[in-house]
Amino acid sequence: MELYKGFKTETDPETGRKLIRLTEWNAFCYPLYYFIPSITNDNRFLVYHKCDDTGVQLRVLNLQTGEDKQLTHAANSADEAQWRPWCTPCGDGVLDHRSVLNTVNNTVVYFDCNIAREINIETLEERELFTLDKERYPISQSCVTPDGKWFVFSHIDKSFYYEMTAGNWSDYIKYRPLTKDCTIQAYNFETGEMRDILILNAVMHHIIPYGSDYFAINHPPTESGILFTGLEGRWYTHIRTKSADGRVANHCAVTNRGIVYEACKFHGDNCGGIYHPFTHRYIEYKLPEFFGYTHTGFDPNGDLIFYENLNYDNTGIHCHNMYKMNRYEIDGPCSWELLMGNRPTYGSRSSQKSHFHPRVTPDNRYILFTGGYEKTRTNQLYLLDISDVKPTENLPDLE
Repeated sequence: MELYKGFKTETDPETGRKLIRLTEWNAFCYPLYYFIPSITNDNRFLVYHKCDDTGVQLRVLNLQTGEDKQLTHAANSADEAQWRPWCTPCGDGVLDHRSVLNTVNNTVVYFDCNIAREINIETLEERELFTLDKERYPISQSCVTPDGKWFVFSHIDKSFYYEMTAGNWSDYIKYRPLTKDCTIQAYNFETGEMRDILILNAVMHHIIPYGSDYFAINHPPTESGILFTGLEGRWYTHIRTKSADGRVANHCAVTNRGIVYEACKFHGDNCGGIYHPFTHRYIEYKLPEFFGYTHTGFDPNGDLIFYENLNYDNTGIHCHNMYKMNRYEIDGPCSWELLMGNRPTYGSRSSQKSHFHPRVTPDNRYILFTGGYEKTRTNQLYLLDISDVKPTENLPDLE
């Protein structure tokens, strides 16, 4: 990856690894949701959100020149733009966390009210794709298939969703079993075909491509978990169902090795695993005892098994770091190493804007993440240099 020389650097005091700060706005900056790419395949451009008192819009950063420009001028109201109940308010603008980068042609798909639009990140040429019925509301962190042919997203009855998410978290949990007809659809960029994939009584808010023909989906109707379906639609299976100890899979990363995940009962006492959705072979391993709220790190190759750890209690956040698995052991505890030391982030611990959401870059040299910037007391985009980090050893072939 060729990087602009003007980016500021820091050193992680606990590991000595280099950090490169990509943004310095007096605003909260964060990538597209980390289950999908934010960096183009040629490592030239980064698409991200900028959220401040004026609202939230998408921007594109040229990683080679440092040029930064606004992509979207979406006019969703603050109520529409907020990704409820998963994230904090963001003001007017683009739908928070629900835009997608098409890495085949370097375009971004986003919603401006109920109109899905596509914009080229280099030329800024824009076109309208389709209009969603005014009584429906897009709720998902969506995706474009890696072949660039299909945009896949979910939507739900708007009035029900607003009622469902009007209260606190416990109110939302009570509403989940009452969900009706959440719909996943796929839009073909070339032909304009709109295909129903699934219609379920479940809040399906993550759609992650597994190749160009299959998808991992979160969540089932009444619990966390991973569903799996195909582009032809009308079927799904539930992989890594609840175990006898009560753990259910939560965040998951689709990799060349299989689906990597963490499974938990609460925010702690976690195990991790890798599951192959076609052979149904899998491994599981205990995560470090001190892990709290956990996010599975995303390495598209599946060679580096790593996790984001967030320790907090009622008094606040006490530790926020990343660990990698050095070696997988079949019959004993795995070996873990600190990947990045404590890096406080700003904002609510439950806000998506304050999670690292770490993802390995296309050149495998860095981890892109959202980290705290003390000068502005906001979160900015960083690269963690992992050029010295070796892949996790002894991982089995699950095919």
